[in-house]
Amino acid sequence: MTINTKIIYPLSYPNRLVLLASFCFFTLAANAQSFRHHEFSSTFGFGPNMADKEVRHVKDYYEMQYQGECFGLLGDSFVTFNLEYHYRFDWHWAAGAIVGWGRSEGSYHRCDDIRTSVEDSYDCFIRDRGGISSRVFYLAPSVKYDWFLKGKFRLYSRVALGAMRQHTTFEYKMMEASYDEVKWKVAYQLTPIGFDFGIEPIRVYSELGYGCQGVFTIGARVAL
Repeated sequence: MTINTKIIYPLSYPNRLVLLASFCFFTLAANAQSFRHHEFSSTFGFGPNMADKEVRHVKDYYEMQYQGECFGLLGDSFVTFNLEYHYRFDWHWAAGAIVGWGRSEGSYHRCDDIRTSVEDSYDCFIRDRGGISSRVFYLAPSVKYDWFLKGKFRLYSRVALGAMRQHTTFEYKMMEASYDEVKWKVAYQLTPIGFDFGIEPIRVYSELGYGCQGVFTIGARVAL
């Protein structure tokens, strides 16, 4: 009686490397179909901004009084436009950068209080009128963490830290007084909570925070 025996030899080291590489490749390829790493975003920002302090400083120095700023709706605050890119490492962590531009403009007057015939009543005698303009440009690396994911909804927090260039100008029409200065300063954005909604690849989102982008931002992002 003859018994046929078949000896199975273990895979050689090079073959094991090829098998492992093939497994990793197909695993990543399958995962890439459902997970998008690259996020491109654009937003508008509103509300108090870290650059507002410079505008208020110039107003106080030249004793300007309110007449109309940013169409009379936003006061000293800036309207900002932002472009962002983030690379998603996984479903929670992402890192990238933001670049943005902001603008604040307004007209003011300088006046003396003149007592009227009515007791304890004053009128404003306008001595001069002026205009102020402030523009900012900033670039800041950013880190984002998604801490709640449920279907189409996401909640996240974000922090960014970089540099800002602010150019502020002011001029009275009748007085020989003007201001024109460029300052560089640290730029930051702290976002305790952001809300994201949509279906890949397009989503809309809004954030509440404080920094170079303002307090309230709203925009859209595309994931690739």
